[in-house]
Amino acid sequence: MASVADTKGMENASSSLLAPAKRFWAMLSPGGHLPEDVWRKRFSFLLALTWAHALIIALIGPIMGYSWDINFRALFRDGTVLHTLFEGSIIALFAGLGSLTQFNRTFQASAVAIGLMTSSAALVHLSGGYIELHFHFFVMLSFLALLQDWVPYILAILYVALHHGLVGAVAPEEVFNHASAINAPWTWAGIHAFFVLWSCVGSVIAWRFNEKTLDKVKKQAAELEEASKLQADFTAMISHDLRSPLTAVLSTANLMADGLFGEVNDDQKKWLIKTQNTCRAMMDVVNDFLDVSKIEAGKLDLIKQRIDLYKLIQGSLESHPPVAKVKNVALTSSVDPDLPQIDADGRRLEQILSNLISNAIKFTPSGGEMEIGARRLNGDVKFWVKDTGEGIAADEVGQLFQKYRQVTSGKMSDNKGSGLGLVICKMIAEAHGGKISVQSDLGKGSMFSVEIPCH
Repeated sequence: MASVADTKGMENASSSLLAPAKRFWAMLSPGGHLPEDVWRKRFSFLLALTWAHALIIALIGPIMGYSWDINFRALFRDGTVLHTLFEGSIIALFAGLGSLTQFNRTFQASAVAIGLMTSSAALVHLSGGYIELHFHFFVMLSFLALLQDWVPYILAILYVALHHGLVGAVAPEEVFNHASAINAPWTWAGIHAFFVLWSCVGSVIAWRFNEKTLDKVKKQAAELEEASKLQADFTAMISHDLRSPLTAVLSTANLMADGLFGEVNDDQKKWLIKTQNTCRAMMDVVNDFLDVSKIEAGKLDLIKQRIDLYKLIQGSLESHPPVAKVKNVALTSSVDPDLPQIDADGRRLEQILSNLISNAIKFTPSGGEMEIGARRLNGDVKFWVKDTGEGIAADEVGQLFQKYRQVTSGKMSDNKGSGLGLVICKMIAEAHGGKISVQSDLGKGSMFSVEIPCH
């Protein structure tokens, strides 16, 4: 009986012998690890290619006017329709096996690999060993490398080796159709094996390079996502820490304005009002930052429920006339009273409306007009805010929905914002499966439209 030391020695020796093989295997691609959607698209292309070859080879006989002999021997005799139909059916068999979704990806890919190699062999055979058709093998091998799976790829290489080596040696006139090949079949088989080998090496190098690049991109994407989450968390923390003191200052200013700490004169009231307005503006900026950070971190939770959009729009309209009146802007409504109820987050839609209406009032000069409207649009609901304000230059429209970007009118305005309001509107609309758009003429006004699906 072997001692424990002898057993361990044998295990160590075995491990040392297998170590080079393991290192070599580790250098190779794991194979078959493409994302499902990418693999499915590539496989669908190869499967369609296999079916196409099956059809083309089956129709060679009828198209070329081959004999219509109907007997068992005709299946294996060149120059008969039955023979080309038989070869086409073999390829179709492998295409059918590749179509069986109950099997795993490697099985499906292997079936297609054998089918494509069989189509190459059939074309070479039917042409009588036409040399140029051997390139068909190379092309099919390159296509198979798209799946990045070692099992079907190695099976395809073995197929070519057996075809060129075994068939090429036994019946060289069927494979090579060349006098020198018939006289020296193994030499020609070796030459073709050399070209097939280096064709595969080139494909594998490209394949491996693609995998390494993909791994690097995935790693960078993961790092970027983590950095984005950290940034969002940091922004949320800062926003929270800023809101607390701002709220305290605003509350104190309100109490002072109400005379809680004693009577205030007109000059003091004027400065208290400025303090209140500044605090509210700062609160709006902080809230915008907080909203954007939540949305970008994927933490925007829409509380969807059945809402009456007509009542929601009317409610938003009722809160803005005083501001419009102070600026002498005429506010009109063109809302369809038969708007359908929709599944949406009412508070977030009201946020969009409030932002658009406030912007329109801000950028519409005294004596201007504004229109808030809504109507059905196919299976969606469209609402809009239209103004006769300054408008936006055509070359600046693309900047409207970018973070921290403001157009010329926004930069010149007395009430500068964070540059995030429209970005937030866009994100909320898209979170509902909708979209936001703008039409504007410089000096004539703008119309912002939002489309939201009813369901």
